[in-house]
Amino acid sequence: MNALAVSYAGQDNHEEAESIYLKVLETGTRVLGEEDDIVLFSTGNLANLNVRQGRYEDAEQLFLKMLPTARRIWGKEDKWTLFYTVAQANLYRDLGRYDVAERLYVTILEAQRRLWGDNEALFCMHNLAMLYKEQFDYDKAEPLLLEALKGRRLKLGDTHPHTLESLNNLIDLYEAWGKPEKAEEWRAKHPQTEAVNE
Repeated sequence: MNALAVSYAGQDNHEEAESIYLKVLETGTRVLGEEDDIVLFSTGNLANLNVRQGRYEDAEQLFLKMLPTARRIWGKEDKWTLFYTVAQANLYRDLGRYDVAERLYVTILEAQRRLWGDNEALFCMHNLAMLYKEQFDYDKAEPLLLEALKGRRLKLGDTHPHTLESLNNLIDLYEAWGKPEKAEEWRAKHPQTEAVNE
């Protein structure tokens, strides 16, 4: 049922997705207990759904309930624990709680690099760069965006949406930083950014 809820959420059918997650949580908690994988996944997915719906307080409470158990059951450096911790960091970034988000991103990024290498840390790396950009800390954002862009190009190719996202964010960074010549240099090297910006 979790897969069906994920499918509904992916189609922006939030009501159906939420209904299924709540049923799975209720039944799963009663039958399997709060520490069961199904319950943990459903809680994390419901938290992510709440973020998409702008229900940040509900999402935060779900993350605060789920993540300590996930860290204890799955381990602090389990891929799913890190996945939901990135989602929690994204929530704090959206709320402007940059200090908490930064601490989480840095911890996750270090763990992902150590465990799986830079290529598996690209999403978190990109998000940390965007956090620095939002705080006008361009000196910290630039190397992370350059590294994320390089990694995404190698792993996903030049025209993948995530690669183009990093490229456009790098160009935007240079514009915001008052370095239009650098922005133009990247635009000239990668004309596909024009299509993305239109």
